[in-house]
Amino acid sequence: MGRPLSFWGSAAGVAMAFASLVPFLFPFRRLGAVTPADRDHIWLLVVFTAGVMAILFGAAAWVAGPKMLTLRDVVESGGVAEARAAREKADRAHAASPRYGNAATWLIATGGFLVGIYFVLWMVR
Repeated sequence: MGRPLSFWGSAAGVAMAFASLVPFLFPFRRLGAVTPADRDHIWLLVVFTAGVMAILFGAAAWVAGPKMLTLRDVVESGGVAEARAAREKADRAHAASPRYGNAATWLIATGGFLVGIYFVLWMVR
């Protein structure tokens, strides 16, 4: 199994597992949702909101990624100039490789799957 397949498969699997567990684990009675229509609306709201939040958190992590040099970078490299050179080299290598190892990208993909599941559930309901 290739890396892209495990990336997309795990994102889709987590999204489907989350969407399928909401009706069983969400406290509908505490919210006063007794009718099946109320439960369906809350289910759709939870899935859509979780998807949008995952996309936003992933995008924020992606944009804000590690940009600054840290004390750890300087200590491990032996100096500020060496740490800057190592960071630039790592950034170039990271830009050239696919982003399948990035947790922020995975979170965005999972959120996209959740929003897609929301639309499928909305069409079915």
